Amino acid sequence: MKSKSNKIMLLIIGIVIIIIIAILGIIVMLNKGKATNMEEPQVDEKVEEVETKKQSNINEIEYYNITKLIRKYYVALNKSNYMSRDGSSLAEDENIKKSIYDLLSKEYIEEENVTVENIYDHVPDINETVTFVPNDMQVSEGMGIDKYLVSGTLVYMLDTEKYSEVNIFVNIDHRNSTFSIELISDRMNEQEEIEIKNSENEIEKNDNNNFEETIASAQELAKEKFNNLKLLMLRKSEKLYNMFDEEYKNKKFGNYQGYVQYVEDNYERLSTMYLTKYKVDELDSYTQYVCIDNYGRYCIFRNKTSTEVEILLDTYTVDLPEFIEKYNKAGEQEKVGMNIEKFINAINEQDYKYGYDLLDDVFKRNNMPTQQDFENYVKDNMYENNILEHNEVSKQGNTFVYELGVKDKNKEEAETKKLTVIMQLREGTDFVMSFSME
Repeated sequence: MKSKSNKIMLLIIGIVIIIIIAILGIIVMLNKGKATNMEEPQVDEKVEEVETKKQSNINEIEYYNITKLIRKYYVALNKSNYMSRDGSSLAEDENIKKSIYDLLSKEYIEEENVTVENIYDHVPDINETVTFVPNDMQVSEGMGIDKYLVSGTLVYMLDTEKYSEVNIFVNIDHRNSTFSIELISDRMNEQEEIEIKNSENEIEKNDNNNFEETIASAQELAKEKFNNLKLLMLRKSEKLYNMFDEEYKNKKFGNYQGYVQYVEDNYERLSTMYLTKYKVDELDSYTQYVCIDNYGRYCIFRNKTSTEVEILLDTYTVDLPEFIEKYNKAGEQEKVGMNIEKFINAINEQDYKYGYDLLDDVFKRNNMPTQQDFENYVKDNMYENNILEHNEVSKQGNTFVYELGVKDKNKEEAETKKLTVIMQLREGTDFVMSFSME
């Protein structure tokens, strides 16, 4: 009897335990559901947070096309383009103002309350021919729209003293093949870093915002780089100065004032130069564009990325990798010939400091104590643009003697002068020399 009572008691206890476990399970589930609801995030579907793609990933074609769109925008702004036959301005014509309005982003229009009627209150006042030269570019890639932040120089073509640094957004809708321009407020421009946010999902097509990607040729890219260099050099741009290869910049100019002096001394040539030849080489860490102008002068662009570029203006101030490779493989006589070519290139560039620094100290002390003495001798005895002819070579100990003919590249009828170069080779690509003219 007692055994039977114990069994019943154990059964009752088991049932109670099961009920308690079930109740606890239900409570846990309910609490879990409540926690999930409380932690559910609030999503703003309009704003799309996207990481900014590093500028090194922007390719040359993107860079070229975005620049073209910005230039299109500034052409539209130029009121001098809208003149009637009698000379009166047509800039207030509704169709012309609408063509500018059509280029602006929807976000900018809404934030600034832009209308066709008040369009000129919200865009730069441009009354002459300008162009845009890019300096830096970053992009935020969205699901619908890519947003580019572009920094560069707005160049006034008729006045080399007039230019301004600008930042601007360009939006690209690849699905609709459209684009829009978004101006950056003064407040945003004052920030150390301008934030790029995509807030639009579509750019509706209109009569003026069509975007067609152009696949630029190597020649077009070389010409673009050369022309941009020319525009910025004539304006003594400090941004351009900072783009020169560091070693080259220090040796060629010394400092920014030396660069300004170089531009002033070479202004006539710089203002009339144009591209005649180019070569593109894909090297290990950069793409190299070698450009030659109508004066036979070099401009070399080393593109590590589309915006990370190092510039050189000649082939002699610093030893290029190609020169070093060729020099190391050359025999002694060929090395002397390569060094003489450096000297003549510097003379043709009127780079008297470089030429004077190559001369032996004893020779300078006895014949040309100052750089000005050297400059005067060269101007009195050599041509403005010298080319070398036949040569005779002899060697006396470790000294080479070269006798060469020098002609005037600009005048075929000019007499051939005799140049004698005495040279000693040193370690690496170093050398020392003296010379005379007859």
